Amino acid sequence: MKTPRAEIKVNGKAVASIFNERLISVTIVDKEGVTSDTISCELNDSNPFADIPKKGDKLSASLGYLETGMADFGAYTIDDPEVRCLPYAMTINGKGANVRDKAKQHRSRHWDKKTVKEIVTQIAGENGLSPMVDDEVGSHKYEWFGQQDESDLHVVERLARRHDALFSIKDGKLIFAAKGSGKSASGKELTAVVASRANIVEGTCRVNFAHRNKFKKVKGRIQDRNKAKLVEFEVESDDEGTADYTLPEPFADEGEAKKAAKSKAKHLKAETIRTSVMVFGDPSIRAGAPFRYDDVRPGVDELEFIIETATHRLSKAGYVTEIEAKLKPEKSAKKNAGTGKSATSSDAAGKSGSDATPKPPSAPPVPSIPAPTPGYGIGRQ
Repeated sequence: MKTPRAEIKVNGKAVASIFNERLISVTIVDKEGVTSDTISCELNDSNPFADIPKKGDKLSASLGYLETGMADFGAYTIDDPEVRCLPYAMTINGKGANVRDKAKQHRSRHWDKKTVKEIVTQIAGENGLSPMVDDEVGSHKYEWFGQQDESDLHVVERLARRHDALFSIKDGKLIFAAKGSGKSASGKELTAVVASRANIVEGTCRVNFAHRNKFKKVKGRIQDRNKAKLVEFEVESDDEGTADYTLPEPFADEGEAKKAAKSKAKHLKAETIRTSVMVFGDPSIRAGAPFRYDDVRPGVDELEFIIETATHRLSKAGYVTEIEAKLKPEKSAKKNAGTGKSATSSDAAGKSGSDATPKPPSAPPVPSIPAPTPGYGIGRQ
């Protein structure tokens, strides 16, 4: 039987033994994208009382098992600690995103003849972040690209939506990579995760087939100044869809409109199948990693997912990891179905489509993860 263990540090120093000994639970939420990762620690608090951390202090955590080692989950900024009295307890919460207030301030400017990588790299440097930009999604060059009364964060998010990229800020790095790349903040491949009968907590596996998210086509629009009207371009999204989805904002040119439409088509298709499951605690499971099932059910085992959220919960009752994942985006969207045509006021976001049987993945199977046995006690030998 393995023994779950948590190691907590404040401002880079191991906290007093009283802190770890009174630790009731640790919950770490690791999310894909720019949404801030979080940590929450619950402690018994009685005489002698533990020191109350100050807001802004840095808290770092490692989770794992006494017998097999620990995994580092990075640093968090403590935000509004809370103490409760009679009975005594303490809650310490932290946020992981290292985003300066400057990045949230609105401003206006533009770039001429710059690639996506050059734009994102400049924004990262201005906000004290190390840029890690995927060469493929960062290669598109804009003749002109504007930031119009919006924050730096919004600009990068907008670029990510247009170019089917994942924008994330972790450990002082600005990550701009292809969705479903399965890479960590350091650029290394994340451990592929497999859930099977051996490591799934009974009664927690759910797979939802969201037929309402099926759209046949996605349309992007540009403003034709010569004709004084909007012209739209469409790409195929899902053969089983019946309605069309129209992107709300117009684009600068045909190439940009089609690129944005392809990106949205892939995103919509990824949202058609989602899953959630709880497995025995595994600190190697991280957001953004490839995920699939093995020997669980026909029609489910064949699907490939990407983990959106990995929630690690460690307490005296044991250690579990909750996974939320969506269908892995295809590597390339289908080619355009046609050329431009005039847009009308009737164009709008589509409605639900019909059922579809997902195609089996083409990627080779990934090795399954070990299935640790849930243990008891935190940091006790």
